[in-house]
Amino acid sequence: MGFEVDNTFRVIEASLNGSLARQKVIAHNVSNINTPGFKRFLVDFEEQLANPQRKPAQLPLKVTRARHISIPVNEDFAVTRDLSPGLRADGNNVNLEQEMSLMVKNNVYFNAALNQINKKIAVRKYVLSDGRG
Repeated sequence: MGFEVDNTFRVIEASLNGSLARQKVIAHNVSNINTPGFKRFLVDFEEQLANPQRKPAQLPLKVTRARHISIPVNEDFAVTRDLSPGLRADGNNVNLEQEMSLMVKNNVYFNAALNQINKKIAVRKYVLSDGRG
């Protein structure tokens, strides 16, 4: 008997991957908090999950110096740049409190999606064991 992955698993997997991409982008933003002129990146994957036909516009993260670390982002999710001026004189628009708040929110989202996967697996185990445990 084969194990078929249903659509719910695929949506939750996409949610986990989107959350991972967002976490990488937030970490990239925070690591550039002291880079003059840096403009923060954003990942909006919830809209893409709601509308899977929409093709994301890609904006790759740019490495401008040898000591910069390239952050690969899942190509399935749109990465956009926040070009707002911000409040700092050096042109950097990264706000540490905002990024940390987004990181906490993203962590809650990731854990909720992970819990849904665990519940679906538990139900399947129960059914496969004929309800014996």
